[in-house]
Amino acid sequence: MINRIFLLFTLGPVLLWLLCIAVVLFLGNVIGCTIHEGFANPCNLLGMDLADTAYSMGVFAAWGPLLFGPVVVGAGILWILVALIRSIRKRKS
Repeated sequence: MINRIFLLFTLGPVLLWLLCIAVVLFLGNVIGCTIHEGFANPCNLLGMDLADTAYSMGVFAAWGPLLFGPVVVGAGILWILVALIRSIRKRKS
């Protein structure tokens, strides 16, 4: 159970960041939307304006690692420590 929690906190943000990068690249290269960190530009896909969503994903794709980096590193370190403590306890018993 605890391994799943650590897995979620370690890999979840990274997968979310990669998904945002993929969506931004798709909207920018395939659809032709202009996405940057300054402001939201019009971005129409199937009759819907995705300007705010594209802008938010673009900002997260660019600055995401600074926001979730400490969480990912902290969870990874805790995961390693818990695994080491568990293996030491198994050897002693």
